[in-house]
Amino acid sequence: MCLPRLRLRLLLILANDAAPRLTLTRPGAHSCDDRGRIEGYLRPHMLLGHLPVAPCIARPFALRRLLSQETCRPRAKRFFAAVTAPPRWERIDVACRSNGSITVDIVHSSSASSPTIIYVPSGPVFLDQNHEEEQLVTALAASSGATIARVNYRASTQHPFPTPIHDVLAGYDWVLENLPRRHLVETLGVCGELVGGSLATMLALTECRKGGPRIGAAAVNNPIADWVFPDDLPAVAPEALPEPDAPEETSFPADRDFMTWWEKQDEVEGVDAPKKLVKRAPKKKPISSWESNRENLLLSTTHLLETRDVLFRRPEHCFDRFASPTLFFRSPHAKLIYPWHDDIFASSSPTNVPEPLDPDTQMSLDHFESLESQEAAPPEAPTMVRCRAYARVHPPANAPLDLPQFNITAGAHSPLLDQNTELAKLIKRGIVRHMLKSRTGRTQWHDEEEKAKYEEVAAEVVRLNAVEGTGLWSRFDANPNWRANVENVGRWMRQALDP
Repeated sequence: MCLPRLRLRLLLILANDAAPRLTLTRPGAHSCDDRGRIEGYLRPHMLLGHLPVAPCIARPFALRRLLSQETCRPRAKRFFAAVTAPPRWERIDVACRSNGSITVDIVHSSSASSPTIIYVPSGPVFLDQNHEEEQLVTALAASSGATIARVNYRASTQHPFPTPIHDVLAGYDWVLENLPRRHLVETLGVCGELVGGSLATMLALTECRKGGPRIGAAAVNNPIADWVFPDDLPAVAPEALPEPDAPEETSFPADRDFMTWWEKQDEVEGVDAPKKLVKRAPKKKPISSWESNRENLLLSTTHLLETRDVLFRRPEHCFDRFASPTLFFRSPHAKLIYPWHDDIFASSSPTNVPEPLDPDTQMSLDHFESLESQEAAPPEAPTMVRCRAYARVHPPANAPLDLPQFNITAGAHSPLLDQNTELAKLIKRGIVRHMLKSRTGRTQWHDEEEKAKYEEVAAEVVRLNAVEGTGLWSRFDANPNWRANVENVGRWMRQALDP
């Protein structure tokens, strides 16, 4: 309450209770002289902190309470700490047509215009990772400022491949249909680790169509890009490698560049007499990451092989491109040799196949054979051997695909380091080939300057980061820098998905 109103109320109280000696404080004193006399009477005593009390004043406590409570003191400002509310989690059941259902966890962003990132968990490589996965998703949401959709796919002995592939695709379709879109053409991000990194890579390489919602950025950590594990196969000299069973898309060797191979072929075709080759001592092959990190306590090769046995019922399922994303760019380094009695009609020539018996005779023979051997022998597993690998073209010709940006992270002591290095190299090669084919003519494919320009662009689009140790995000005990690594990925995602 301001000072003039305080004085007015004080005048009213004094007018009711004061003695004749206080007639100066009668109510209604509105003249300048009376106002000056009243202020001159009250101000010195208010500065001293008290009022003169006459014997006839009957309300000393009322005046004291009035002066102590109703004053014009400036109120102190209250400062509040800026506390950010935790993100809101929501779980949605998503039907996978006739194959049951999965759940999708949505971590909503505080901004309505935030991008969307699909997170694919690490899978059955490590068990009981729910707590670590939730902290990882929370850190990713905070650093990227995006809405996170975690697709909880199924992967076990009851749900082997291709069930994880179908579940991730069903979750992706649900995200496109239900989450709000910022723009008419929106780019989404995808993240994953280990088995989730393999599925995230598959999603990024196939769901990148032009002219609509698509995957525009992918951040994967130690992805299992090739379940064949060629380094686990016995070594064979390059000249002794057998050919694959079926013809491939191209005849280009997988370990050579398309443009370099074509250039050498053109030079060879223009030369009449072949030059004499000089024999050189073979170079010593460096030790692969699979061999050097075989006994890694956190992620051993034995652990990876056991995971493959759990997720794949048949060995040939490992050769699927959607299960092993590296095979989008090259053929497998291995093939299967089946037992002769299991594939007799396909493995033998028509002259060696015996003529089939009539049904009655065959049933009689099967009956007596079942009586003689009550316990059937276990089926003989096919043998995996090395073979030649040839390059594949991805994106395919005339396909409306545009490969997204990639941020691939691998640990220096991870057995998957060589896989991830090869994956980054093949994706860069695919981007350069696609750019040269769509923007230049074939005569410029051999131009070193033109090719170097597109290689620089591909190096910016595809990044390969090697970190200390195994570098797994979800293993907090072995990777004390997991939060910093995830936050770096979140900031990269924010920049990559910025329209």
